[in-house]
Amino acid sequence: MKRTIAILLLPLALAACSEDPPAEAQADAVTEPVLETDAALLEAALACTEFTHPEREPVLLVHGTGTYGQEQWSWNYVPYLSALGYDVCTVTYPDRGMIDQQISAEYVVHAVRRVAAMSGRQVDMVGHSQGASMPRWAIKWWPSVQDALDDFVLLAGPNHGTIYGEFGGPPTGMPAALWQFGPGSMFITTLNQGDETPGAIDYTSIYTLFDELVQPAAPEATAALDAGMDNPHVANILLQDTCPGRPVDHLSIGLSDEMVALLIVDALSNDGPADVERAGGAGLCTATQIVDPALALQKFAELGPGFTGSFPPGTHVVSEEPPLKAYAQDGG
Repeated sequence: MKRTIAILLLPLALAACSEDPPAEAQADAVTEPVLETDAALLEAALACTEFTHPEREPVLLVHGTGTYGQEQWSWNYVPYLSALGYDVCTVTYPDRGMIDQQISAEYVVHAVRRVAAMSGRQVDMVGHSQGASMPRWAIKWWPSVQDALDDFVLLAGPNHGTIYGEFGGPPTGMPAALWQFGPGSMFITTLNQGDETPGAIDYTSIYTLFDELVQPAAPEATAALDAGMDNPHVANILLQDTCPGRPVDHLSIGLSDEMVALLIVDALSNDGPADVERAGGAGLCTATQIVDPALALQKFAELGPGFTGSFPPGTHVVSEEPPLKAYAQDGG
């Protein structure tokens, strides 16, 4: 049964203002970490359609590594979900996701709080790649985020790292976030220590055999949450279990595949996580794409040359994984 957001915790209520509450108010209110990032930067990273559909929970879209919010979502899921009667927001974390994911998670914390406060409702969240796994850090350490979220749909999330992140970086180093994708990284180890799916949130993790970046996908999928557990609040969905040979890769699972879109909508519009049979079963295999080519071209033109937007990337090359924040050093 969908939960009603009767009382927002203090940080959520205060988030309706343009600035986050003072550090001492955040810490004392819910004993959760203080956001290090400037409130103005956090606010500038959030973009929403008008809140005109009170009958549905708003949807927050979280982009993957190498892109930013409007670049990834403005030509596919923003119009797609808007047409179905959802209010939709996007959040952009800095430098195309190359920075320390612990900092990127603060952008998700602020976005979830703000969308809940502005709408007066719980929030549904959909994330792709790093935008699927990194928000789990926000959920793990910020109780206000757990309380504000109803559904979380993860698309190709490297929840337990990826084999392509386990070989270490080149002698010159690599971006901070890439170190954290290693299966044995401090970030991944801490993220999965204890409860992998905290809060009363319904989790749907969707992944594909043909993902060229997030591997392994089988038999023990890195994207799976609470693997081997009979958790009614978690659904792990390998697309090829229903549609063998369906050619969905790392990009199309988060951008355009209609089977994925139908599973997302099933999760958002029903109690519990997505259910393949309820969403259409084998009939999902005839699904095509959700992208309107003309709209995509229009949106790309609006983004400007090079699609750099207002959040240009930086290198953030470091020689080793960033240290864990103090609040996470006991592992949770």
